[in-house]
Amino acid sequence: MKKIVFLILLSLCSILLFAASGNSTQIIKSGHWIYDDLETLCMESKSEYFFETQPMTIGEMKFYFQRLPYENLSQSGKILYEKVKSFLNKNDDFFPNLELRFFTNLQVNPEFYYKSNPDVDWSFNYFIREFPITLPIIIGFSDYVTIEPDFMLGKNQFAANEPYNFTNIPYAGYQFEFSFPRFAYGAVGHAFDKWGVNFIAAREGMQIYNTQLGSIIYNRTFETDFYCSLNLYTEYLKYSLHIAEVDNTKFLYLHQLNMIPFRWLKINVLEGSLLNAPFELRYLNPFMIMHQFGSWTQYGAALSENENKYYEEGRFCAYLAFMFEVTPFKNFKIYGLYSQNEILDFAGARDDHALSYPDSLGGQLGFQYNINLKDKGMIKTYLEGVYTSPYLYVKQSPEWSLYRSRINMLNGEETVTWIGSPFGPDSFAVILKTEYDSQEKWKAGIGYTFSIHGENSASSLFSQYDDQTNNIYTYYPTVQYNLANENNDENGMQSAKDKGRYMWMTGINTYKHQVKIYGSYSFLENLNIYGQGVYTIQIYNNEIFHCIELGCGVEYKLFK
Repeated sequence: MKKIVFLILLSLCSILLFAASGNSTQIIKSGHWIYDDLETLCMESKSEYFFETQPMTIGEMKFYFQRLPYENLSQSGKILYEKVKSFLNKNDDFFPNLELRFFTNLQVNPEFYYKSNPDVDWSFNYFIREFPITLPIIIGFSDYVTIEPDFMLGKNQFAANEPYNFTNIPYAGYQFEFSFPRFAYGAVGHAFDKWGVNFIAAREGMQIYNTQLGSIIYNRTFETDFYCSLNLYTEYLKYSLHIAEVDNTKFLYLHQLNMIPFRWLKINVLEGSLLNAPFELRYLNPFMIMHQFGSWTQYGAALSENENKYYEEGRFCAYLAFMFEVTPFKNFKIYGLYSQNEILDFAGARDDHALSYPDSLGGQLGFQYNINLKDKGMIKTYLEGVYTSPYLYVKQSPEWSLYRSRINMLNGEETVTWIGSPFGPDSFAVILKTEYDSQEKWKAGIGYTFSIHGENSASSLFSQYDDQTNNIYTYYPTVQYNLANENNDENGMQSAKDKGRYMWMTGINTYKHQVKIYGSYSFLENLNIYGQGVYTIQIYNNEIFHCIELGCGVEYKLFK
């Protein structure tokens, strides 16, 4: 009897394994190639659609994709169009009458690395691509509900960043990533003829705008315990409500409005509030300007006497961001991003105390130009720069700054991520790169990055804590001003004011020049190899360091 039951279950799993997986509420992970290709098609057709907030459901992608003018595309553009169409519609014809959809696909990504100088940090962000083993399990209920956890096996960030790390495969107990699955969600929604709606509840990985250096507004590297997104969209207007539980003491509320006033222009406005307090309903109102609550003044009761005295406000961080994208002619776009969490009011006070509040802001500007080759193939060129002021994302305490810190359970090491730019505050970077896509089996690219990092990092800032007398953090210019004022220290007050007004990189700067060459080759649809090499010149305190990094990997998927 047990054998019969086992055979029945095995047969059922075999049927479900090949059932349709591309239902409309399945979401595609941020950074997937499909987003780049959809943006490329928009550029060639001189059209704007809302592909900037990721991840997205397949249904929403299709809603915009079917509006792209196929007849206006070049030969290489039509090849790309068919590739995207095939991906969005794959498996739709498998068992169309089956209401329950199930799919899994073992993905193996072994990678190997070499770094010549242990004094230079890795340029690889965690890994080149993925964890060495990933097993997504996708379950769909009709076409309107999808749930998916991606179970994985891999190294944690501390182990991946060790100077002599040579692979993404963990081989010691302290190296395993305890926090998994990293990508897990449930989604519901539907796209109608003229509009659509979806709701996503996930763990982490959201991104607002796809850039070369990481989004300054909200980057997919920002870790959260949970986030959800409600999206209402039409062809020209989209509203999104995002709520993130950064950890069990921090909640982030974001209202995002995207508009396309002209076919060649896209505008995005975002207002946010981070609260270091229990969950509140009032921040969910889409018609309320959250700044009007004056929340920075309302949580003084939660502060200690000294915190209230020196911080002056607390448990709250306001966040504001803008984005624009212009496609003035085919295959060329200009985009810009701006974010801030503190800025001196234009009509506000200008005394020394007010001037000690730092302007915490950043900007990002980029250009992309694509060249379609005659028959097939495409060349993409990028130029992008990003600037973050010394106190962008930073408030009086790390508890209500726009960052996340967690301790790895297996080795006790800290993992820190900022909401936006992976460079964090106090940085400047420029990238110039070009890529060639044969549209057949191989791709290749070369890029140059120049960056400057000041001394304001999470570790350097948040380690400045006075646990002897006042029990407060002392890194923030306004706190330093209040401490100096209490001691009648004129020089200290002037120094704090100067820090608040200083807008370039702080302290002894780290300069980096990096040249990267990378490429990939596909043997089969489910098997490809890839690699990259990076040469770095790092200058710090008049010392020059040279470093060569090499990385290669194999990507294999059990099913195409």
